[in-house]
Amino acid sequence: MNPLNQALRKTFHFSSNDLLANRQGRLSQRQQARQQATRAGIKLGVASFILVLLGTIGLFVAFSLSSGTTRGFAEQDSLIALAILGAVIGLIIVVGYFSSRKYIAATTSKTIQIAEGEVQHGKMRPDSGHFEIKIGGHKIRLLTPYQLDAFQVGTAYRIHYLKGPVPTILSAEVIGSEAEASLYSEEEESIEQDIILQRLKKGRKIVAVLALLALAVPLVFLLTATLPGLLKAVIWFFLLIVSVLFVFWALR
Repeated sequence: MNPLNQALRKTFHFSSNDLLANRQGRLSQRQQARQQATRAGIKLGVASFILVLLGTIGLFVAFSLSSGTTRGFAEQDSLIALAILGAVIGLIIVVGYFSSRKYIAATTSKTIQIAEGEVQHGKMRPDSGHFEIKIGGHKIRLLTPYQLDAFQVGTAYRIHYLKGPVPTILSAEVIGSEAEASLYSEEEESIEQDIILQRLKKGRKIVAVLALLALAVPLVFLLTATLPGLLKAVIWFFLLIVSVLFVFWALR
């Protein structure tokens, strides 16, 4: 197989079956499963984001009620601070929700775009994960230098992708090597064992646990404030261990 095609398959995790389906203008079953998993992950992320922000208001109220520096939550300063916090968080939730809709919409699209021609580099903003390639009048944003390196400047490619804030590259091939898709029909793992689906599944777990910890840590500090020093230290140490273990698990 052409080494450039091998690099594309390794980088974007597609097979001959995926490529052949994309040529016919449709998503393979594996790609449909990935789209559904991505959509579920975005929705969970948005829900977790909103939950944490609303929980922040609840924690603010709880800390205000338990604070010894004020005479009570009904004080005017506390009410004004709560109103400002609620307004800011409400604005963030609205902006975040409407911003997420375009990402969710991208995961429901089944209209495959095709870009053909010689690849040239476009705008590069490494700090924001923006690595652009230009091909046949199309501008496609990539997220990492690793993805950028999968394309050789000056070589003619055919890219199948889905539109979105960050386009989803479904498959690609060097023009002139089309016969390889039928000649090299590799044995595929089951959809359940697909590496992308596994990563997306773990990503959802990470988001859910992270949201839980974001609320649990300050809540534990609040609930243990009046406990004896030794017991409080043991609980805090246990929470620290849980947080460290989460970081190791998430980074695996």
